[in-house]
Amino acid sequence: MFTKFEIEFDKFAIKSYNAIHNTNFETSDIRDWKGEDLGIVDKDKYEYVMTYSFPCTDLSLAGNKQGMSKGSNTRSSLLWEVERLLNENQELPQVLLMENVTQVHSKANINDFQEWINFLNSKGYTSVYADLNSKDFGIPQNRNRCFMVSILGDYTYQFPKPIELKL
Repeated sequence: MFTKFEIEFDKFAIKSYNAIHNTNFETSDIRDWKGEDLGIVDKDKYEYVMTYSFPCTDLSLAGNKQGMSKGSNTRSSLLWEVERLLNENQELPQVLLMENVTQVHSKANINDFQEWINFLNSKGYTSVYADLNSKDFGIPQNRNRCFMVSILGDYTYQFPKPIELKL
């Protein structure tokens, strides 16, 4: 696995990441990053995959449910910093992979989620999302999450089918 950088504000989360992946990343705030910091060059030689998530504290059932609207200054609205980074680049990652709680597309948040998808469409991405539970993929944990794959260009993607839990 190759990771060029990790943007994480929480010092304990980055410490855990570094311990698991044998890396030495420092904490950083996405609001301090510029599009050029993504370093997208030589797309004829390299595939760029950008994974992203954002705090679910304003979306999840256990959270305060303040949403993720652009300009709302909620923690979950950090999603729109990804928009800023993509807008600051002429070259875009070929693949984007998002993960968050399923409430990201709940009735309360669907308009903002659709605005996000519309933005990705305007940049040339084709996106598909699905709610997947870890217990359906060989992990003995009941953890339901929304995943979205966005591919630059006119492509299709199908999420894997569940597998039998044997543990």
